[in-house]
Amino acid sequence: MNKLVLCATLALFWSAVVSGEVQVQPNFNLEQFIGKWYIIGMASDAQWFTTRKDKFRMSTILMKPAENDMVETVLTKTSRRGKCFQIILPYRMTGREGQFFFHSDRWNNDNDVYVTETNYDEYALVHNTIMKGPEVTTLIKLYGRAQELRPELLEKFRQYSLAHGMEEENIVTFAKQDECKPTPA
Repeated sequence: MNKLVLCATLALFWSAVVSGEVQVQPNFNLEQFIGKWYIIGMASDAQWFTTRKDKFRMSTILMKPAENDMVETVLTKTSRRGKCFQIILPYRMTGREGQFFFHSDRWNNDNDVYVTETNYDEYALVHNTIMKGPEVTTLIKLYGRAQELRPELLEKFRQYSLAHGMEEENIVTFAKQDECKPTPA
């Protein structure tokens, strides 16, 4: 029975990869997904990432429901100069549960964000399609409710990233570190 379930799951996964459509978590539940996550890993084919991937560190993302089908997303990270800062990204819910959209004035791009897999209390795989003019790139993130995840989940992130065209050297996981606290301006 377990082999049958595994085969069916892999067939569904590979059909999604081959079709090019990014799948979302079945029966996605926003209420269970909101809250604080650590960004444990990232993988991308974008030049801004591949040329500076060694500069990225673990950061946090806090998702809170907002009005008018919005989710306020607060990214807290450390800059290259060591300063802690926050970026607020207003995610707009789409008609598809588990998929969001946001436009970034800071980076002048449009983003489709898909929660492809989560168990809500431990990890989430998040697939971001970034469109800037004619250029389309992919950013895949591994979220964790804690700063460390089981090795099986790190491997799941790696395999998902490889299956979506990321090169092995552009798949990065971050070491556990103290959270930064932004100072009020």
